[in-house]
Formats: sequence, C-alpha cells, structure tokens
Amino acid sequence: MPLDGGVSSDIRIISTPQGKQVVKRALGKLKVEAEWFSDPARSSIEAEGLSAIAMLLGQAHAPKVLWVDETSHQFAMELIKPRFRNWKRQLLRGDIDIANAVAAGRLLGQLHIKSSRDPSLAARFANTGPFVELRIRPFFERIAQRNPALAPSIAEIVLELRATRNALVHGDYSPKNLLVDGHDMVILDCEVAHWGDPRFDVAFCLAHLLLKLFRRTASTPPLLSSILAFLAAYRRHGPTVIDRYLVRQLGCLVLARLEGDSPVDYLADLDANEVKRFATELILRPDECTGFGLDIMRNDSK
Repeated sequence: MPLDGGVSSDIRIISTPQGKQVVKRALGKLKVEAEWFSDPARSSIEAEGLSAIAMLLGQAHAPKVLWVDETSHQFAMELIKPRFRNWKRQLLRGDIDIANAVAAGRLLGQLHIKSSRDPSLAARFANTGPFVELRIRPFFERIAQRNPALAPSIAEIVLELRATRNALVHGDYSPKNLLVDGHDMVILDCEVAHWGDPRFDVAFCLAHLLLKLFRRTASTPPLLSSILAFLAAYRRHGPTVIDRYLVRQLGCLVLARLEGDSPVDYLADLDANEVKRFATELILRPDECTGFGLDIMRNDSK
C-alpha cells in the first residue's frame, strides 16, 4: 500500500511473516516541477540517522530500522502505532496541543546537545552532499538567484552555516516529519542528516510554524503559544544557538518556502507580500526582530 512520501521518496507498507513494515526508497529526481535531483544513496544516511536518533533519544522516538538495501537505495522500518498523528496535519486543522510543541523543542535540544558530546558522530555523518543538494541549492541559492539585492547577505549566511559543524543535524525537522501524541513524539525523515550547524534545525522547524501562523485561516493565539513553547523547550534542553545567525537562517527558510523549489502547499492561504517583507527583515536586520514569538531570541542576538 503506497503512503505519502513527500517529494523525495516512494514509501509503501508491505506485509511480511513478521508483520507489516514500511519500505522507503529514495528517488533521484524529486517529485516537483523544478529540475531537482539528489543522489539516492542518501537512503543509507537516513537509515543511519534513525539509528542515531534512537541511540541518543531512545527507541521510542524513532522508528526501528529493520533492514537496509544500499544497492536499491531503500530500507525498511517498523510501522508506527496508529495512536500517533502527523503534527503538520493537526496544526493545519487547528487541532493544537502545546504539549506537541514542548516535545518538539525538548527532543531537538536533546538531540543537539547529546550528539555534540559524541565525537564519533562527526565521522559517521561527515557527508554533507545531500544537505547541499536538498537544502543549500534549492533553498538558499535559489532565493539568492531570484532576489539579487539579497544575494550578498544570503551568501554570508550560507558561509556561516556551512562553516559551523558541532552537532548532528536532522536537516528536515518540520511538523510534517513529527508524529505526535501529547508529549510523545516520533521523529521521521532524516535523509539529509549530517554533522553541522544545529541552528538550521531550529530555524527550519520555526519557519514552518511561523508560516502556519501567517495563514489567513490560522488559529493565531494557540499557534503563537506553540512557537513560544517550542523555543522555550529548546533553550531549556539544547545548546546556546538562538542568536542573530539563527534569525538570518530563519529569514532565508521562510522566503524559500515562498520562492524556492519546494514552496509550502498552502501558498494560496498566505499574503505572500507580507511574508516576504517579514523574511527580508530577518535576513537584513536580525537584531531588530520582534513579534511572532521572536522577542525570545533577542536575549542572545548581540
């Protein structure tokens, strides 16, 4: 039975004598209009990433990897219990539980702080190729091409991002890849996992939460509370990375979800001009960010 695998993979449930399994196969050409390619060998990185998350956070927070076939760029993992729900779908429906945001911030903070203390992970996740193919080029470089006035600032941000390497970075830490049940959470889809800048994960998740807040049909007060809860939980459990550099990455990622190769699937519900003005301010004037829960970031921004 096929499952929704996003744009980068084919995913299906298969039945075996041991029970049902989820088989995921990485694609070389992503399922988007743009000519977007990535080495499908990243499948083995994802399997390794899920195992690392289980080691660092506990098996309850990542599906167990059952087998890996590097030749066909696929692997199998356990089927997650049906009590868990996709956090993105919950948020878009207005079904907002602050406990989900707390869990997301806490687990991300723990992933970063615990991995930073394990030097063996730096070698295991030294390959940044998929991150460049699936994040740097289609997000940062694409918006720089489409916004020449911002290009010098974006180039600076990319240099800083690529130079900072001190923790295991998930690379796709967004609500669509988090399965939730109150404070319980399972983390999926780490095919661009690498040893890098933990700010990226925080900014990536925060960009998705902020974009949902910008929707015309958004449940604004509970969404704002979720943003604050996510940031507060991360600060409590993670490294000290909530600063002006993170804010600038955030601006790029928000803009990329409007004008990059993988825009959000609810663009029609956004005032694109308003969102772009907001993202541009974050890129050019990170020390002045206020509102939308970003005031909490100013304490470390100098």
